[in-house]
Amino acid sequence: MKMGKKDVIEEKLLRFVAPNLYEKMVEVFAAQNIHSYDIYATVVKQEDGYELSLRFSQSFSQSVTTFISFDQAKNPDDETLVFFKETAEKCKNQLISDYYKMIKL
Repeated sequence: MKMGKKDVIEEKLLRFVAPNLYEKMVEVFAAQNIHSYDIYATVVKQEDGYELSLRFSQSFSQSVTTFISFDQAKNPDDETLVFFKETAEKCKNQLISDYYKMIKL
């Protein structure tokens, strides 16, 4: 029996693939007092853009995903900013929740 070739999903760090988009994300999250180390941002290259995944929470168990075109990766638009702002709010609420769970231990 021959083993077939597996399709390898190549997930890469946003910081290196799309630095402009990463900087905009950091800027939006910083406005909510969220450090870049609190977010794990990765992209998977598609035919006409990237699938962007942002993971957050104490163990990076919470995740949100969206599609970003190559143009949006180079020049983040309003739609991208809205996504970052909504995700930053979710992340902030989750970090606050995680904090209160931690101090109750």
